[in-house]
Amino acid sequence: MVPLQRAIRRVKNGKDGLVNIFSDSKSSLEVLTGPKTYHPLAHEARRDISEIVAEGRAVRLFWVRAHAGIAGNEHADELARRAALTKKTAADYDRFPLSYGKRVIRAASLEEWQERYAEGGTGEITKCFFPRVEQAYRVLRKTEMTSHLAKPLRHVDVLHVLEECSIFLRERVALETEIGVVVGRGSFQQ
Repeated sequence: MVPLQRAIRRVKNGKDGLVNIFSDSKSSLEVLTGPKTYHPLAHEARRDISEIVAEGRAVRLFWVRAHAGIAGNEHADELARRAALTKKTAADYDRFPLSYGKRVIRAASLEEWQERYAEGGTGEITKCFFPRVEQAYRVLRKTEMTSHLAKPLRHVDVLHVLEECSIFLRERVALETEIGVVVGRGSFQQ
């Protein structure tokens, strides 16, 4: 995205009426031309393109296949490779996408949650079926919790509801079909 944004900025600062920009970064072109763009460099590039168009000039963007023997593209790749190996300055762009930040935070919180889950004294029955937090979360977030009325003198616990209870037979069969596992002790400890 950085080279594409810089090329557009260079066109903006120039005086040419029509400029064609060729890029082998299909993803950068898609981010730039896509309807939902959150990348700050894409917003800068779009603003620059709007200013270029307002001046009565034009920029056309083209995608070229990488490593297809196109002389200009191969030369640009070689220059980029050389710069990456020899340049001793700070990175030109060191931000990361919001989605990456969310993923890193989510992974860290899941790791901390797993530690608490493993060390905690509660939820021992749940841990029999779901030793990892991710497994429990994935299944339980789709499950609607309901109250349960069993036979009056029958001791009701979670294992009874999950393995034997006729009231939940239909739901149990549907779940077993959906996840491809027979619900029972030890079924989820994979």
